[in-house]
Amino acid sequence: MLKLGLRSVLAHRLRFVLCTVAVLLGVAFVSGALIFTDTLSAALKKNFAGSTADITVTPVSTLSTNTDPAAGRPPTLSSNLANQVAGVPGVASADGQLLVAGSQILGSDGQPIETYGLPTFAASWPHGQRTSPFRLLDGDPPAGQRQLGLDQSSAKRAGYEIGDEVKVVTPTRAVTATLTAITTPVLAGRSAGAPLVTFDSATAQLLLLGQTGWTSIAVSLEPGQDAAAVSKAIAAIAGGDVSVRTAAQVAADGENALDETFGGFSAVLLMFAGLALFVGAFLIVNTFAMLVAQRSRELGMLRAIGASRGQVTGTVLAEALVIGAIGSTLGFGLGAGVAAGIRALYQGIELAIPTASLQINASTVIACYVVGVGVTLAAAYPAARRAGKLPPVAAMREDAALPERSMLLRGIIGGFMVLMAATLYAIALTLSGLPGAILLGFGAGIALLGMVMTSPLISRYAVRGLMSPFGRTAPVTLGRRNAERNPRRTSATASALMISLALISGLVVIAASAKASIEQGIKDAVGTSELLVTGDDGSAFSSQVGDRIAAVPGISAVHRLRQLPGEVDDRAVTVSGVADGTLDGPITTKFEAGSADGLKTGQAVLPRNLAKALKLSVGETFTLTTLTGDHELTLAGVIAPNRQLNAVVLALPAFTAVGGAGTDSVLYVEVADGTDIAQAGQAVAGQLKDYPTVAVRDQAAYADGARGPVDTVLGVVGMLLTLAVLIAVLGIVNTLALSVVERTREIGLLRAIGMDRPQLRRMLQVEAIAIALLGAVLGVAIGVLFGASVQKVMVDDGLGVLDVPVLQLVIALVVAAAVGVLAAVWPSRRAAKLDVLRAIATE
Repeated sequence: MLKLGLRSVLAHRLRFVLCTVAVLLGVAFVSGALIFTDTLSAALKKNFAGSTADITVTPVSTLSTNTDPAAGRPPTLSSNLANQVAGVPGVASADGQLLVAGSQILGSDGQPIETYGLPTFAASWPHGQRTSPFRLLDGDPPAGQRQLGLDQSSAKRAGYEIGDEVKVVTPTRAVTATLTAITTPVLAGRSAGAPLVTFDSATAQLLLLGQTGWTSIAVSLEPGQDAAAVSKAIAAIAGGDVSVRTAAQVAADGENALDETFGGFSAVLLMFAGLALFVGAFLIVNTFAMLVAQRSRELGMLRAIGASRGQVTGTVLAEALVIGAIGSTLGFGLGAGVAAGIRALYQGIELAIPTASLQINASTVIACYVVGVGVTLAAAYPAARRAGKLPPVAAMREDAALPERSMLLRGIIGGFMVLMAATLYAIALTLSGLPGAILLGFGAGIALLGMVMTSPLISRYAVRGLMSPFGRTAPVTLGRRNAERNPRRTSATASALMISLALISGLVVIAASAKASIEQGIKDAVGTSELLVTGDDGSAFSSQVGDRIAAVPGISAVHRLRQLPGEVDDRAVTVSGVADGTLDGPITTKFEAGSADGLKTGQAVLPRNLAKALKLSVGETFTLTTLTGDHELTLAGVIAPNRQLNAVVLALPAFTAVGGAGTDSVLYVEVADGTDIAQAGQAVAGQLKDYPTVAVRDQAAYADGARGPVDTVLGVVGMLLTLAVLIAVLGIVNTLALSVVERTREIGLLRAIGMDRPQLRRMLQVEAIAIALLGAVLGVAIGVLFGASVQKVMVDDGLGVLDVPVLQLVIALVVAAAVGVLAAVWPSRRAAKLDVLRAIATE
């Protein structure tokens, strides 16, 4: 049977091409994602194998969630602890070290150098080379505030040499210093390979922390000492709020963190790959259903000469096995090639990222073949099972056809799924926030599956309605009836496009609502501030920025907002510190309970959505956890949801007391009466040339900038969904191409009675348009319903405005129709070239 299946594939290889392409694309996505993430993970794991310290002492984070390394003031260790560690028996040296993210190296043009998404770290110069996290390559160690060092890659990229003046923006201020040292980047740990600027210890503490302290203590041991025993002795004197780890433990922890990070990244990519394969399964189902129908006499002949039902079924499954194996092999190769290309790309970038050979693990190979072959066999099984039921007498009949099963059971199951989805929607709409959105997602998935099951029952009527505006000419009527005559095939082909467009249209509605909500939220929340100052990437910046702006003529007031990460009852929150008077005009607030008076005494204010989630009322106390520990706070007031203050709000003195750094996140700038806002903005920008990543915007430009990340996320997700759309389009092409083969005699008869080639092409185009519009309309309808429902449950969580972009959705439908026309190009050309007499003679 396998041999017969292989011969069948070779004999009908052109009919299986698009089927193989669908498997190829899906498997390529899987293999590319797994190989690339495994390769990058293996490369980065080298960072943790090269730790220069025998033992590393670090502060223990009080937060259970991971935080941005540049967020807030990092927890530190004292010099006194470093001295105590140095006195532990077996310790040769204990070097206090400082490593902080969030600095920027400026090029000769005054703009930050390209870091390719990596944070720039700043470090203190080590007291001893034995535990130094980097190495000196050229020059002398920096000394004083007028000298610094750069890693070799950053210096080369910016064109700096020893003796040049270098501008650097640190978390506390912008400085200009002489380059005296060229170093390697940090050789181990999370900052390995990233851009690095170094200062002497005292200068580093001043510029990076604004106070004394170390982010770690690197310990070297005397020869022959046991690292585990010495680490226990160090832990005994350090206390419970300090982590003491050997080099082996540091490496293991780092590798585990990488596995978690890349595991999540791989899961996201594999989710999109799974969607592409799911959509491709419709193409495979249609292909085998049509081919089995076309080969009814051939399969009946196998039964007539003695083949059992199982053997006929096995023959069709053998064909699927061959296609799955070929598609998986080609897809694996394509994915590996793409991963190798990406690896070569980042190796070509002048960053000192460690490299690793392409990681092709046995598990990746097995996964690709299991997925590719498994999906193909599963999709082909229904047709194979039906082929096995053909009676031997079918070989003797010219009109032999597979028996059609009743769609009653399918309709009942599909209807039940649609009803279940409606129930989940109703329940979700009674909830709010993320739980409601997650339940809606499940409901949308079930609704899509329900529509896949029930669409054959409605496809005839839907196609008739959708195609009525196209008129009643012969090609249109015939094309419409061709789409109506086999509802299973039409709905299966349309379902692939329906699923893809449902996801895309739902995301478009959510994105449009998010952008409208951002604009309305800024309009409602930003009051008397004519100008807003932020970091380009949302990062904090030096308080000197606000000081300079306050000295600009025409500026009447500067109000500061500072932020740091925190937790309340294990829930991640943002903590915002506001200057006096910020809530009285610069940020418009509406108190629903309590007042802002408590801020002056160290109490907190919460937005309603956060207070509701934390189950807090005015006057109640709660524990806020930050990087510096636990802090008891009292709730002084509850405000309406506010885009600028979706956080635990404190006055600046209280914010500093809970561990807030002296860096600003947003400045609300008020312009004096009679001063032109545009001129004031230019004057402010002129004072901030040392801070090129700090943006000065009016309210409209600030809203535009806030909408930018939404467009970025939508673009990335759209690109990942493009593969599913492409496979759906291939499904339409495949269905039309196979239907041309199936209807060869019919096409010959139409040509014989007077249909010309343009009319024949138009007939097939109409059929393709009907299929595409059916999938597009159903997909857009489900997607819009899902997006609007998500907005409703997230109304207090940043999606306060519903915006259905009608024009974009109409364009999507028009594009779907155009895709139908394009999908019909190749099949219609092939049909038009058929010889009339030979077509009529075809059995």
